[in-house]
Amino acid sequence: MAGEGSMIQAIKSLAYNKSLRGNHNRSSWKDYKIKNDKPIEDHIKATPELLEEIRSRIQIENKKRKKQELLFLLLSFIILFATLYLLNKL
Repeated sequence: MAGEGSMIQAIKSLAYNKSLRGNHNRSSWKDYKIKNDKPIEDHIKATPELLEEIRSRIQIENKKRKKQELLFLLLSFIILFATLYLLNKL
């Protein structure tokens, strides 16, 4: 029968991969425990002025992005309708 050799190789590959995994329990909470128990320190303190500046900058960027997306959508519709019109006319 054809394909016997490839199935043997697949079985061997699965067994080899299983042997590489080791014998530890993957559902143990110790596998997911963070080794570094120190709390993360934030060295940069944000002032209300800095937060307001960041907020306004992000709002301006979002407005720009929305305008660009709207322009792209409008141009896409114009090109689509022009193409359909030209195909219909031919």
